[in-house]
Amino acid sequence: MSNTEIELKLLLPGADASDIEGRLRSLPVLARRKSQSQWLWNCYFDTPEETLRAQRSALRLRCVSDTPWRSAIPGFAPDGEWIQTFKSAGTSLGGLSERGEWESRVTIGSLNETALRKTPWSHLDAEGHLFAALCPCFDTRCRRTTWQLQRYQGASIEVALDVGEIVAGERNLPILELELELKSGPAESLFELAQTIAHSIAVLPCDASKAERGYQLTRGHAQAPRRAKMIHLDKRASPLEAAQAAFAETYEHLTRNLSGLTDSDDPELVHQARVGWRRWRSAKWLFSAWLPRMPEFEGLKPLLNALGLLRDLDVLRYDTLASWLPTFLDSGNERLCIVNKAIAQIDKARSQRRVQLRSQLASPATGAALVGLSQAMFELAGVQSTHAVVRKKKGKKAQTSQWANERMTTLRRRLERTLKSSNEPGAPVELIHRSRLQAKRARYAAEMLGDVLPPETGSKLARKATAIQTRVGADRDLQQAITLLQSLNVDASLITFLQGVLAGRSDGKIAH
Repeated sequence: MSNTEIELKLLLPGADASDIEGRLRSLPVLARRKSQSQWLWNCYFDTPEETLRAQRSALRLRCVSDTPWRSAIPGFAPDGEWIQTFKSAGTSLGGLSERGEWESRVTIGSLNETALRKTPWSHLDAEGHLFAALCPCFDTRCRRTTWQLQRYQGASIEVALDVGEIVAGERNLPILELELELKSGPAESLFELAQTIAHSIAVLPCDASKAERGYQLTRGHAQAPRRAKMIHLDKRASPLEAAQAAFAETYEHLTRNLSGLTDSDDPELVHQARVGWRRWRSAKWLFSAWLPRMPEFEGLKPLLNALGLLRDLDVLRYDTLASWLPTFLDSGNERLCIVNKAIAQIDKARSQRRVQLRSQLASPATGAALVGLSQAMFELAGVQSTHAVVRKKKGKKAQTSQWANERMTTLRRRLERTLKSSNEPGAPVELIHRSRLQAKRARYAAEMLGDVLPPETGSKLARKATAIQTRVGADRDLQQAITLLQSLNVDASLITFLQGVLAGRSDGKIAH
C-alpha cells in the first residue's frame, strides 16, 4: 500500500513517562475519545556503508502486538503482525514532515524483496545488490497509544503517544514523543491541535525521526550538537522563496539543539541553540520587506534568557578562563587554590542555570510559542505558493537577485556606521556590543544569500563581519567575565587580573 505520510512530531520535555498518558487522556480534546494501545518492535536495516541513510530513506520491519513482549535479543522475534515499511526522502518544515511511505505484510522477521519492487526502492536497487547487503542496524521498542480524531477542524487526525527506547548495541535512548498524523483534511489543523495540547502539556516540535536518532546512537552521538547548514537557493529565487528556505533551516537549527538539551549537558548545544535563534531573527529582519506580519513570540523570552545566562557562564568557564588562567597561575602556585575554588563556584552556578533552562523547556508557554513559530513558517509557505501562481499566470519571469544585493548593501552600510561610532574614544559598552550584533547579522545574511549574490560580495562581507565579531567579542567576553566573577564573589585577585588584561587590550599593550 502506498501513501503520503504527513505528520507533526512533538517531543514532550520534562514529562514523566509513567503519567503522561493519563495527562493526555484528561485533555478535553481527548477525554471522551476511545484509545488503543499496542506494543511496537521495529528493526531498521541498512548496508554497512549506510546507503539508505545517505539517500534519506528508511527500511524497517515492525511487529505489532496487543500484548507486551520481552526485550529483543539475538535470534528473538516477538509474536504479532509483521509489517515491512519503506520510507522515501521527504520534506520538512518546522517539525511538519511529509514523505512517501509503502507498507506490506510479511512473514515473521523476514524482509520481502518482492514487495519492495512496487516502491521507489527499485530505483535505488535496480540490480538487487543493495538488498543483498542489508543488515540490522538498530531497534526501537515502544508502547504506542493512539486516539482517532474525526472532523477535528475539518480534518481526520491520529494522535499517537510513543513511550519506549531506541537500542543500538549496548547503547539506548528513551522515546517519549507525540505524533499528530494527518489522515485527511487541511494540514493547518495539525497546528491547531498542537496548540490545544501545548497549552496544558509542554511540547517541543522536532522533525528528527526515530531512524535518524537511531543512526546517531550507533555512532555514540545521541545528542550531538546540530550546527548551521548551507542554504541552497536558485540564483533567481524570489525573496519569499529565500525566506522560506532560511526559516526552515534556522528553525531546525534551533529545535534540534533544544531537543538535545533536554538530556545532555554539552555546552555546545546551548551555543548552537542561541546561534539558531539569532539566525532566525536575522532572517526575519533580512526579509522583513516582503514578509506578512509575523508574531513576536513573547513566550520564548524566558527560554532565550535562560539560554543566554547559561551560555555566559559556559564562555567564562571554557573560553575566557582557559585563555588567561595559565598567565594568572604563572605568578605563583598559591593561586591554584584560588582558581580551583573559582571554577567550583562557576560550575555550581552552571548547574543551577541548567536546571532553570530545562524548567523553561518543560513550560507549556515555551512549547506553544515554538508551535506558533512552526505554524508561521507553514503559513509563509502558502503565501509563497500563491505568489508563484500569480507570477506564472501573468507570465512574469522569476525575480533576479537584485533584491539580495540591495539588502546586503543596506547591511554593510549599517555595520560601517555602527563600527565607526563604537571605535570613537569613550564609546559606551552598549554601542560596542551593538556593533558585534550588527556584525553577526551581516555574517548570517551573507551566508544565507550566498547562492544569489556575486561570489565575492557575500564572502567579502562575511569575512569582514567575522573579523569584527571576533575582535569585539573577545573584549565583551572579558567584560562579562569580570561581571560574573564579581557576582559569584570569587577571590578579588583573579578579578583584578582580568581587569588588567582588559585595560591592556584597550591600550594596545596586549595583542587582540
